Amino acid sequence: MNGVNLPNKKKRTSPVKIVLVVAALLISAALIQQVILGMLSAEARQELHMAATGVSVSYGFDMHQGFHSPNTRHFFFSTREGVQIKTSAGDLLQEYSFNLRHPVMIGRGSTVAIGEPDGHKIYVFNTEGLWYYVNFEHPTILYNVNQAGHLSVITRTNVGYELQVFNPNNPQSYVFRNPINDANVFPTAIDVSECGTYIALALLDVDTLIYSQITFNYIRRADSRALGLTDGLIRGYIYNNEFIYRIQFTNCGRVLVFTDQQILGFATGPETQGALWSIPLYNQPDILYIGENNFAYVTGDPFLNHPEAKEPGVLHIYNFYGQLTGTYDLGGRATHLSIGFNTILVGTGRTFYAITAHGLQLWQYSALQDVANMIFMDNTDTVLMAGGASAVVMQLVSK
Repeated sequence: MNGVNLPNKKKRTSPVKIVLVVAALLISAALIQQVILGMLSAEARQELHMAATGVSVSYGFDMHQGFHSPNTRHFFFSTREGVQIKTSAGDLLQEYSFNLRHPVMIGRGSTVAIGEPDGHKIYVFNTEGLWYYVNFEHPTILYNVNQAGHLSVITRTNVGYELQVFNPNNPQSYVFRNPINDANVFPTAIDVSECGTYIALALLDVDTLIYSQITFNYIRRADSRALGLTDGLIRGYIYNNEFIYRIQFTNCGRVLVFTDQQILGFATGPETQGALWSIPLYNQPDILYIGENNFAYVTGDPFLNHPEAKEPGVLHIYNFYGQLTGTYDLGGRATHLSIGFNTILVGTGRTFYAITAHGLQLWQYSALQDVANMIFMDNTDTVLMAGGASAVVMQLVSK
C-alpha cells in the first residue's frame, strides 16, 4: 500500500514487563526509604531528643514490676499486688488485684499470662481485663500463652512433671494432658500454636547421654484419630549435647526452636521431615527477643576458638524464614532488647537505639539514670521507660 500514511501502531506492553517495572519501582521505593531513614538517623542525634509526656506510673522497690505493650496505645503493668491496663495518655482502662510473691508476666500480642515460680495460680488477661484464671494442685515451673489465649503449663508432681493445655473458651478443665514421669527427663520449653491445633514440648534427657528432644503433638483427639495417631504425636527430633531453652509458634503451623548451639525453623504438619532451616550460633547470645514478624539476638561471649565468632555486642535481626535482614554493632554488651512495629529497641547500659529490621539506626537516646526496661508504645517515636521505682512515657520531639 504505497503512498498511504498509516498511523503508528502502538506496541502492546507484555504483562511480564509490567510486573518487572512495578517490582523495580517498589524496590526503588524501599531503597529510597532506607536511605531517608539512614539520613534521618544521622540528623536525629542533633535535632531530636526524648521528652517526658507527663504520663508516669509509680511503684515501690522490689515490686517485681512488669510491662508489656501490644503495639497499640495502651500497656499492661503488673506488680506483686495486681495488674493495670493503661493508655499511653495515662487513662486507667482495667485493674485487677492479686497477691503474688514473684510475679512473672509473659506477653504475646494483646494477651498476657501472669504467674510465679512454684505458684499455684495463673491469670490470663487481654485488653478488656481478666480473661480467665486456672488453679493448680501442684506447683508450676513453666508456662506460656499465645495471642489467642491458649495457656500451656508444666507442673511438678510427686512422681515427675505434667503438661496441661487450657482453651480460653472452656478454661475450667484442660484440653490436653501429658504426664512426664521419667526421673532423668526434664521439660525445658513449651508453646501452643495460635490456632490451638499443635503443642510443642522440649525435654532434656540426662540419663546416659545428654540430649534434647522436641516433640510436636496434636491437641485435639479428633485430629489425631483422623491420621490414625493413637497418642497424638506427629513428629519428634533429638539433638545430642544441645539444650533447647525456647520454643515459639509464629503462626498455626510454623515454630521457632532455640538451642544453645543453633536456631531452627519447623513446620509442624505430618508431611514435614526435619527442620526447614537452621542458623548456627558461633557466640552465646547475651539476649534474645521474638517480635510479631522477626526475631533478634545480640552476641555475647564467643564459643571457644570458633573461627566465625563475632565480637560481643553485635545485633542480629532475622525474619521468620531464617533470613538475616540486618545487623548493628552496639560497641558494648547488650543489657536490653525488645521489638515493636517491626523495629528493634536495644540498649547497652544507659544508651538505647531504635534500629530498623534492616539494621539502620532511627534514633539514639542516653538516659540520665539506670533503666530496667524500655518498650515502644504508640509508634517508634514513643517509649515507656521503666526505672527502679517509676516508669514514664517518653516521646521523640524536635529541640
